[in-house]
Amino acid sequence: MTTPPTTETWLNRVDALLAKAESTEFPDEAEALMAKAQELMARHAIDDAMLAAAGRRTGDEITSELVVVTAPYATAKAALLGAVARANHCQCIMSSAGGGSQRCVVLGYSSDLASVRTLFASLSVHAVRAMLATPVPAHDTPRRFRRSFLLAFSFRIGTRLEEAAAAARASAEADGATGVGLVLADRSAAVVDAVKQAYPNLRTARFTSSSSAGIASGRAAADRAGLGQQGLGGQGRALPS
Repeated sequence: MTTPPTTETWLNRVDALLAKAESTEFPDEAEALMAKAQELMARHAIDDAMLAAAGRRTGDEITSELVVVTAPYATAKAALLGAVARANHCQCIMSSAGGGSQRCVVLGYSSDLASVRTLFASLSVHAVRAMLATPVPAHDTPRRFRRSFLLAFSFRIGTRLEEAAAAARASAEADGATGVGLVLADRSAAVVDAVKQAYPNLRTARFTSSSSAGIASGRAAADRAGLGQQGLGGQGRALPS
């Protein structure tokens, strides 16, 4: 296996792709650019994991980052962070920060956290922009519609990101890499164990939504983002109240 680009190099490439996706006026172009960015991130994560497992890369340790997600719709925005984290072998722990904000601690290997940080920053801009551009139906309220929109966007994106990661694993194995699934499973299990040690009293946070129009619009926007979900509702990890 050849040594992949440095973290700085591939992040610069991903940042450039996402910046183009955010600035283009053409949905098809944005979709292709975001899909390529996720493909790069997923494949880089696999290369990093395989090198670390072979003892050829050091310094990629489990660590954490604090992200404060602000109002409005902080819970729904935090759900997006959680979806991106899970798709990149990380865990997101949420708790109230007061004032309608959410305090999110994301745990994972440092290389995976870099992917989460980059992708969440871009997808949050895309989600909010799409939400504000979508008219609120006359029979709905802005708050209910927009919260549902963001939740649906988050869960749909999470599914699509996980599908992209699975495709990257299959591609790596087709290229001759062996044991990819086992290495990634071991890393995910190590992160879960770290979460259990740091937060032994976690409970599952469940998200529900009541605006069917918001759900449909949010899913459609997630599909346009270029990255399935059956039934709306989802879950994350939360500190006990």
